[in-house]
Amino acid sequence: MSLLLRTALALLLPAFPLSAAKPLFETVCLFPITPDNKPNYRIPGLLLAANGDLLAIVERRNDGPGDIGNHDIVMKRSSDQGRTWSDEILIFDDESRVCTDLTLGRNQSGKLWIFFLRDKKRFVHLSSTDHGQTWTGPVDIHSQVTLPEWDTLKGKPTTEPVKNPKGRMALWEKDWEQRYGCGPGKAMVQLKSGRIVVPARHREDTGKFRLRSFAHCFYSDDQGATWKLGGTIGMHTSECQLMELADGRLMVISRNESSEDSPDNIRHLRAYSRDGGETWGPVERVEELISPRCHGSVERLTLAGTQDKNRLLFSSPASPIRQVEHPYGRYNLTVRLSYDEGASWSAGRTIWPHPGSYSDMVVMEDLTVGYIYERAEKGSTHYWDELHFARFNLEWLTFDRDSVIAP
Repeated sequence: MSLLLRTALALLLPAFPLSAAKPLFETVCLFPITPDNKPNYRIPGLLLAANGDLLAIVERRNDGPGDIGNHDIVMKRSSDQGRTWSDEILIFDDESRVCTDLTLGRNQSGKLWIFFLRDKKRFVHLSSTDHGQTWTGPVDIHSQVTLPEWDTLKGKPTTEPVKNPKGRMALWEKDWEQRYGCGPGKAMVQLKSGRIVVPARHREDTGKFRLRSFAHCFYSDDQGATWKLGGTIGMHTSECQLMELADGRLMVISRNESSEDSPDNIRHLRAYSRDGGETWGPVERVEELISPRCHGSVERLTLAGTQDKNRLLFSSPASPIRQVEHPYGRYNLTVRLSYDEGASWSAGRTIWPHPGSYSDMVVMEDLTVGYIYERAEKGSTHYWDELHFARFNLEWLTFDRDSVIAP
């Protein structure tokens, strides 16, 4: 072989993976359906602990699938990338109260966080410094991350159990309107600056007692010792997740609560912050992110400089219209890929074509994706019956059109 040919080959080789992995997709039922759906397991999230353990953290809804009732926080642990799992482990039991909107994160020191709403009224958090073996809290941070007037909207908190219209017990007042939310999923981010940012939401009276949903965020510049309220993101935003982009901007992708878009013209919403969440730019529709009114999950797969290029992942039910067999409109769970930091998205690949709803993702050390998702069997009108865990790679996601080498 000539020197010229050897030189040409040497220049070409770095542009291609040294070896492409075979497409991988495997799935297992993690929290199966129970008799009468009691308990029911929902709003899943995934954390990768610093020791390599994978934690699936979910709400155990003891009274059934409803959003109000006796909810505990439980988890299962895997030490082999999701191939096998522990028995169910109780993290927090708050008696008859609602523990909901579990929002997870891991900071640069390896500390694990669970933010949630206590009885749907108070922002609190749990934390762990031993890879989720034990948890500290709950620590109430509500007054730090809300405005006082948000607490006075249409009703007042109560400390006495009151039956809600569905008959389940919770610490509600009869006409009290839900006004807060958090995440959910692995939605906490730590920026390159060290700031920790958590997505949340609230409601505001926009006039004539018209309550509308607004996402916002809160942040900490001292590793979670204290918290500050960040900027409000925009009307009709709701459940959301954050992503720090390669250029330093913070992007939020949110569920769309607009009645004008419902039920069959809904797209997820997007906005950007240039100051770490203290203020936000205008909200825009992301036309590729077709979805019913439902939460979506965003995760970074690769970052140029560390790997070969920027790649982001997004997951939600990609179901544009409601159908007789899908009265809630939540089916066809799909993972999409972006190569331009979320400016545009691929058509993606279907994870589960039948009823499915909330999902969450985490990227493991070998660059396979851990994926937890709500689903029901074909023919069911439910989307909440079971939680499954899947593991897949980029080769599977892209039908072998793209590949990446683990570091």
